[in-house]
Amino acid sequence: MPYLQNVVANFKKMKTSKIIISSVGILIAGLIIWVVIGQNKYQRKEESFNNIKVPENSNLKKPIEYLNQNQIDSILRIKVDKEKIEIIGTGYSGYDFYIWHKPTEKGEIFIKAFEITQNQILSQEQLFNKTRKIIEKTNTDFELYKGNSLIYEGGLGKYYPVRFELWFKSSETGNEQKLTEKEYLIDGWDR
Repeated sequence: MPYLQNVVANFKKMKTSKIIISSVGILIAGLIIWVVIGQNKYQRKEESFNNIKVPENSNLKKPIEYLNQNQIDSILRIKVDKEKIEIIGTGYSGYDFYIWHKPTEKGEIFIKAFEITQNQILSQEQLFNKTRKIIEKTNTDFELYKGNSLIYEGGLGKYYPVRFELWFKSSETGNEQKLTEKEYLIDGWDR
């Protein structure tokens, strides 16, 4: 009888091993398919950004790539009389967002970005999550908020025109409104 029990136990182990091996194989195959599809999707998106033409007579400038400590200190001391955004950085290291906002109502502020020639929204979820600031206290003075995010569309050194918009969403009404915007020539993040 013990011999029969050992045979049954070994059979169950083999069956369990086959199930585990099959499951791992299916997961690996699925991962490979996901990577291939994702890579193709990324390449198509990248190629569409390589062909964007900067409008002639455009006064758009690239953001300053980085700030030294004196420049950072200067930005922190800027006094404004209306909403303002400044963007510093590159597609390689990401973009720093300096946002001036007068928090007269509770809610949240965040950045949206659009490629100008096609009005295509860029890195929507990433920008929202990385620049979103909750306004819990109101104030009659402008305050400085900061965020940092990559822009995934495009490629390093391939510049295209972008409009960055500062938005406010009221926690009381849920309404969103654009507060200000600024245009730049930017490049995207190379993977």
